[in-house]
Amino acid sequence: MIEKLKNPFRYLPLRQAICWGIVAMILTAVFCWQVGLRMTSITQVNYAGGALWKATVQQIVVWLLFSVILYVVGEMLSRSKIRFWDVAAFNLFARIPFDLTLLIFAIPTVRSVMGLAMDGNIARMMEHMNLLTIVGVVSLLFSVWYFYWSYKAFAESTNVKNGKGVVAFILSFVVTYLVSGYLLKFI
Repeated sequence: MIEKLKNPFRYLPLRQAICWGIVAMILTAVFCWQVGLRMTSITQVNYAGGALWKATVQQIVVWLLFSVILYVVGEMLSRSKIRFWDVAAFNLFARIPFDLTLLIFAIPTVRSVMGLAMDGNIARMMEHMNLLTIVGVVSLLFSVWYFYWSYKAFAESTNVKNGKGVVAFILSFVVTYLVSGYLLKFI
């Protein structure tokens, strides 16, 4: 059981990965729309809000962009035959921890404290140091989970592993982060 949680991609059928990933993406888009969050890069949000269709397009853009970059890198480095939909499905499923992280914004106190940060009112925000510490620790844990699963999804779907796989994944993420930040400005 623990092994399946550490690396679900070794055991997860492609159809289940894409189905769970699509459900998570839809729920995340609806949640972002309802709470007023807007994706500003692959792993960043702000309170700009927007229409449901914009929240959905933002989710699709960050998923497909990362999937395409991982696929291209996998094609260049892998000796195995890889398929785009394997990379895309596993990458979508691996986003679930990030999607779960966003649920912290469902707590009204967290939203108001983070809103203080958006308004530049750092002094008032610092009055809530205990809450910020908890949010920071929870976000860190879920981020580690997200990055770990994303790497495992990449490694399983492309057969690019170990040092070469880690470096390729990190570079792919950095490129995706920069490009998604640029593209999402237009949505």
